[in-house]
Amino acid sequence: MSILLLLLAPGIFAIYWLIRLQICLSRARYLVDTYGMDRKKLQKLSCKELKKLRISIDELRHANDAFALENLVRSFRA
Repeated sequence: MSILLLLLAPGIFAIYWLIRLQICLSRARYLVDTYGMDRKKLQKLSCKELKKLRISIDELRHANDAFALENLVRSFRA
């Protein structure tokens, strides 16, 4: 049983990292499509920073603060 686990562990680990990569790419794609942000500028950010950016954008949208939202998004636009 432990030999089977040792054989399958690298595959499971690879699948885990591929799923994480797809989630990160999905966050960046959403920001590019929705707000017209530059993909190259977003590539410099880590996944955690992309998540924080998306959360702060959502908070500003729900607060209806258009000026703060524009100031936040402007630095990442093309």
